[in-house]
Amino acid sequence: MAEMENKENSKLRTIISKSKAQLFKSVAIFRWLPTYTKNDILADLIAGLTVGLTMIPQSIAYAGLAEQPAEYGLYTAFVGSYVYIIFGTIKEVSIGPTSLMSLLTVSYTIGKPVEYVVLLTFLAGCVELLMGLLNLGFIVDFISPCLTSGFTSATTIIIIIAQLKNLFGISIQSHNVLQILREFVQKIDQIKVSDTLMGFGCIGFLVVFKYITTVIQPKNPSLKKFLWLLYISKNAITVTLATIVSVYCNQSGVSPFKITGTVPKGIPEVRFPSLTIQRDNQTIEYTDMLADLGGGIAVVPFVAVLANIAIAKAYSINTVVDASQEMMALGLCNILGSFVRAMPSTGAFTRSAVASSSDVRTPLQGLYSGTVIVFALSFLAPYFYYIPKAVLAAVLITAVSSLLDYKILPVLWKCNKVDFFLTLGTFVIGTFFGVEAALVLGSILNLLILVKLWSRPKINTDIKEIMETQVKYLYLKPELGLYYPGADYLAECIKKKRSDYPTLPIVLDCSNFLRLDYSAAKTLINILQTFNYNKTIFVMINVEENILNIMKTIPNSKSLLRFCNKTISIPEILVINEDEEDLLLKLNDDSDIKSIERSLEVFQMLQNENSRRSSKCSLGTTSTRSSISGNSRKFSVYS
Repeated sequence: MAEMENKENSKLRTIISKSKAQLFKSVAIFRWLPTYTKNDILADLIAGLTVGLTMIPQSIAYAGLAEQPAEYGLYTAFVGSYVYIIFGTIKEVSIGPTSLMSLLTVSYTIGKPVEYVVLLTFLAGCVELLMGLLNLGFIVDFISPCLTSGFTSATTIIIIIAQLKNLFGISIQSHNVLQILREFVQKIDQIKVSDTLMGFGCIGFLVVFKYITTVIQPKNPSLKKFLWLLYISKNAITVTLATIVSVYCNQSGVSPFKITGTVPKGIPEVRFPSLTIQRDNQTIEYTDMLADLGGGIAVVPFVAVLANIAIAKAYSINTVVDASQEMMALGLCNILGSFVRAMPSTGAFTRSAVASSSDVRTPLQGLYSGTVIVFALSFLAPYFYYIPKAVLAAVLITAVSSLLDYKILPVLWKCNKVDFFLTLGTFVIGTFFGVEAALVLGSILNLLILVKLWSRPKINTDIKEIMETQVKYLYLKPELGLYYPGADYLAECIKKKRSDYPTLPIVLDCSNFLRLDYSAAKTLINILQTFNYNKTIFVMINVEENILNIMKTIPNSKSLLRFCNKTISIPEILVINEDEEDLLLKLNDDSDIKSIERSLEVFQMLQNENSRRSSKCSLGTTSTRSSISGNSRKFSVYS
């Protein structure tokens, strides 16, 4: 009984231990909270307040970009900030509305009730959470920086063009880039001078602000800190000054600007996203809403994850990013955000940069930035009514302009023209046909490039000569490992080279073969059989033991892969043939390619000897493999 109780207690302790480990892994706050200090509190407070001041004007602007009322951007901001404290792993990341998410949102919900936006947020969160639970973080690694650069630059152009209506104070109903430009030209006579002056004045103010605070580097620490505070608060200062001008004009009986309008005061009611809605005296069911959202259910969460992981990697130089945990954190931010009518959210580069420059210590900065948003909703909402849309357009344009990565194109042209055309193609497709088309086609092109690399690996070939005896041999080395897409290509390459040099022995360097699948192993065996039948010397070097074991699983391969695993130390003996064990080659301790060359000399001699005797001592009858070690380096020779 006592023994059974001990076993049960042991199992219970194991379960508790594993549960605790899983809890610490999933709830990231437990990783850093035990070591939190008073100094961290002050640093996070300063960072949180500065990020919060940045988020207020951005959130309102991003809501406008998504064609939603201003309050939805603020709802998105505070929920993301709070939830990420518990589950997030990167202290600089600030979850909330972004230009990219707003643009994607409007592309799938334009002209539809706000319930569609909330449902999209909920579904995007579910997909992100599922990706995290299934440990699908590796998927992001298949999206190249070139694709991301082209996609982001296209998004930047779309956002800037979409803001022309607010920047010039005219009404534009179109949403496609070409249609917006055409409608803008048609309505150019309706441009409001007041909005135009306000918009370009704010852009100029922000640009000068950035120049003064980044180019000028005073030696006085106090002045330097003051300029830094001005820099991180530039959006809030610009919006505040523009709002003061707007309020003054309205109180004077003049309304020269298009303004934001009423923003409800306070926190929204917590409720589950609507699965059915009433519209035009009709009930729209959940399935119909899903059909209307279409590809957005997959595209929005994927792009959100891509952006968030990119930010996490940018600020985690010395640590490994837990991509799956970040997916889970982002998913929970969106799921819980949908309960307070938030838009789809992800991390933002601009806010993360502000947090980093503010010496943020932990994700707890989100507590303070989120509280700033709650304070604004509770006490400042009435004043948001007078914010000119032109200043919000200026904030958006200056915020996204830095994401236009045009400098990468000349570099890619010199470095890799395939990457150049991938980036340029993604940019053009995204700009004129939409971000969804750019993402889908760009990803397909990205995968095709990867498939081509594996199916057509570069094979370095060379004719080498043993200086002492002038014996030549053909040396081949694939640059990548060998999998089924490239196996036949390797075989054809070897056959072609063999036809060019029919009398030369062949050496295949397998040092890049880290793994091998069945098809590739079968192809290698076929190559061995072919050259064995033709009595051609075929040598494989740098073959790892796991590669050999896989090849041994192929039927009828044992005769080709018979090897003599000597236990004696260097020099080992390469056994050419069981019937000719008196013909041996002793190798030196520093054996590598030189020993292979020496082996080939003996092989050539033996082959000539065998031809004269017309015996059956061909390589296919009793092929032998010797595993040779020299200076802890292992390679294999096949004949």
